[in-house]
Amino acid sequence: MITEILLLDHTTGRNIIWANGSDAKREIQPAQIELIKPRWQKVRAHQKQRTRDRAEIFTPPEVCRIQNDLFDNPRRSWADYVDAKFLEVTCGEAPYLVSRYNAVTGEPIPLDKRVGLLDRKLRVVGTETKIVGDWIDYALRAVKSVYGYEFQGDNLYLARRNVFETVVEYFAAKFPHRSDKPPENFWTDIAEIISWNLWQMDGLTCSPPFHDNANLFGGMNCRIMNWATGKPFEFVELVREARR
Repeated sequence: MITEILLLDHTTGRNIIWANGSDAKREIQPAQIELIKPRWQKVRAHQKQRTRDRAEIFTPPEVCRIQNDLFDNPRRSWADYVDAKFLEVTCGEAPYLVSRYNAVTGEPIPLDKRVGLLDRKLRVVGTETKIVGDWIDYALRAVKSVYGYEFQGDNLYLARRNVFETVVEYFAAKFPHRSDKPPENFWTDIAEIISWNLWQMDGLTCSPPFHDNANLFGGMNCRIMNWATGKPFEFVELVREARR
């Protein structure tokens, strides 16, 4: 169930597509996720090819930390800190949002050493809450506050999975006893939020890969969720507003 949700494309109403290689326009199916490997596990020739084709170069965690420190502002209430919105453009496997492993080497990173923006938020949630219900409320708010888009479908699935597993790991660290359990729908709710907040998009057109917005019949703008209203809207609206 979680895998199916993490493969959804809410703009097209189908699954996200590979967007690379010979199957570029084909949807990724749940049975195919075992084929998806993080960049550090790909052979060097494949890494170089993707760098040439899509300028794919992943950022080491020490650089993510330095840059995230520039955006991080702890001088606000902790609840406002949890709600502060961030967008990782061309997010790859989302190392600026969550740093479960070194995106270059694959080396796992302990929870207390992680530098992602959602990592920081969830650590604050863990510090400021005591009971499961409060943790869940603020964890949901934290996940709703982070966004990212990516062209290549395998990267996007890994980004979504990394965000999901990050929430799992922080919950387990905060509540190690089996008696502390979230509601049954909590994990599907988290996956649903992630499937909206991390989406597949060509950043040059604000449309899904291979959709030509200059074509009246082929155009399609990517849709994301406004969690305050509970209604989706087109991402290009934010771009237009920023240019005014």
